[in-house]
Amino acid sequence: MICARVMREVAAIAGSKKIPLQDSGPFPVAAVTNGSEEEAVSALQELGAVFEKNSPGHRMSALQDLERGRRLEIDETLGYVVAEARRLGIPVPTLETCYSLLEGINREL
Repeated sequence: MICARVMREVAAIAGSKKIPLQDSGPFPVAAVTNGSEEEAVSALQELGAVFEKNSPGHRMSALQDLERGRRLEIDETLGYVVAEARRLGIPVPTLETCYSLLEGINREL
């Protein structure tokens, strides 16, 4: 549910800037951002099942960095998005929470 909410909050920022979103790569962006939250979660669960079946050892780059004791690149990703949301006056509570938690992890690395 958290990933779906993060994607939907980012989509709100993109929408306010008239940036069209489309499915590309493995993430079903349109299904996650255009439907209900339940549909978004279901689409991401389906994607997770595909990854689990086809690439069970796959780790996102942020997890690889964490496992290697490297700082996470959150300022360049989530930090930018949170700042842009504030500038535009768009509430992004899930993004802000995730960003704060990851900042805490970075302080420990």
